[in-house]
Amino acid sequence: MATKPKRIAAIDIGTNSIHMIVAEAKSRGYRVVDREKEMVQLGLSSLDGQPLTEDAIDRGVQSITRMAEIARRWNADEVIAVATSAVREAPNKREFLRRVRDAAGVKVRVISGEEEADYIFRAIRSAVDIGSSTALCVDIGGGSAEVIVGTAEEIYFTASEPLGSLRLAQRFRLTDRPEHAAIAECRKWVLERAARIRKRIRRIGVDMGIGTSGTILALAGICSDRETSANGLLTLGRTRLASVIPALAAMSAEERKAKFDIDDKRAGTIVAGAIVLEGLMSVLDIPSLLACPVAIREGIIESRVAASARDAAAGGSVRRKSVMRLAERTDCDMRHASHVARLATRIFDQTEKLHRLTGDSRELLEYAAFLHESGAHISERGHHKHSYYLIRHADLRGFTDQQLLVIANVARYYRKSVPDIEDPNFYELSEEQQETVSRLAAILRVAEGLDRGHRQRVRDVAVSNGSNTLRFIARTRADASVEIESAVKRAKYFSRLFDTRVKFEVL
Repeated sequence: MATKPKRIAAIDIGTNSIHMIVAEAKSRGYRVVDREKEMVQLGLSSLDGQPLTEDAIDRGVQSITRMAEIARRWNADEVIAVATSAVREAPNKREFLRRVRDAAGVKVRVISGEEEADYIFRAIRSAVDIGSSTALCVDIGGGSAEVIVGTAEEIYFTASEPLGSLRLAQRFRLTDRPEHAAIAECRKWVLERAARIRKRIRRIGVDMGIGTSGTILALAGICSDRETSANGLLTLGRTRLASVIPALAAMSAEERKAKFDIDDKRAGTIVAGAIVLEGLMSVLDIPSLLACPVAIREGIIESRVAASARDAAAGGSVRRKSVMRLAERTDCDMRHASHVARLATRIFDQTEKLHRLTGDSRELLEYAAFLHESGAHISERGHHKHSYYLIRHADLRGFTDQQLLVIANVARYYRKSVPDIEDPNFYELSEEQQETVSRLAAILRVAEGLDRGHRQRVRDVAVSNGSNTLRFIARTRADASVEIESAVKRAKYFSRLFDTRVKFEVL
């Protein structure tokens, strides 16, 4: 009998709009079976440190409740909901999250700007044939604008700037026939923010531009002469966009809505969105871009389907499943945990001649990385010790007692004190296990330091072994000074254990 395809609902709770897609996973990719959108404007009369209004919370809760019901009618196996700028900044976000959970039965995860950018770029790569090009992608939401540079294989740079269309429409009063002074002030603000990221992007080099979000799609429709690309997407030129801004500014929101057939709420923020996009394209020297109709929600589905495919390729091992269940039960930050696991195994693979560990050590390191913060479920204070006890006594399937001892101890020593023979948990290990734990913990400490902020700003790490110095070369996607500083401190044990000088560089 054929297996029922897995259905996943992804809800994107933005500052302007709330979107949901329901998708059916296929052997390769997925098929969207339903879509829902509502322009709720959660950030209306808030943002910039102000709380979400009671009306906005009510609108958001009602919208998400309706979408959750649609997902249930589709028998969705999983509902993934993420919130971005408006909720991320709101002092009363806990109240909003609680009310959504109580009313809709949906647990919403508030994501960082960098994670938002990652999801957006993942979606774009699935919709646009980037080929061998390096693409600059822009997404203008209601609260923030995300800028991403990458190829079909990897992301080189991400930035999230407070340049959302609703935010700037409110701040500079750009809704109805804005004054020339207000437009000039807004553009100056945009250019100043854009200048902060120009140098890094120009150093990377860009071959093509891609834009996504409701604002950019609306602007592409307004500016379009129906010129399309090989992908069948509208092309939006910077010169044409600049010429349209004065015309949009001369109209009321109602007139824009009538003339360009756009949503009434979008009509009130489109001038601000146009100023942001034109400013970014100007500073970053992008003459034109493709308007792509995908966003975070498609990126979430892509990410989930890819993760399922990786699990299937790995045989869906009993070990991995039991580790993931414990991680989910203890509310681990799975994006952080999986990124630390990736960095740790990358370091392990590149330092084999140094640590000389064989057998299942790499796998045990990966699982320790996934569970290193599981103890925070009990208490944030001293959580590394709680992690040890949870792993030690969780009855994880597929492991021997000796393997569990290694995983638990590696997680125990990812922070604070280093392995010490005076610690009862370390003393009970055999000499061989003590050596394995010490070396794996040294690696995990560095990997965890490289994601100290839980934002994946260090996207990868290369290790180069010189004559007397081991160089960790961090490939970053945003300012990672906090992460590098943390890794330098945590690498002191690595340096001492392996009797080698350690140096960190940023690429």
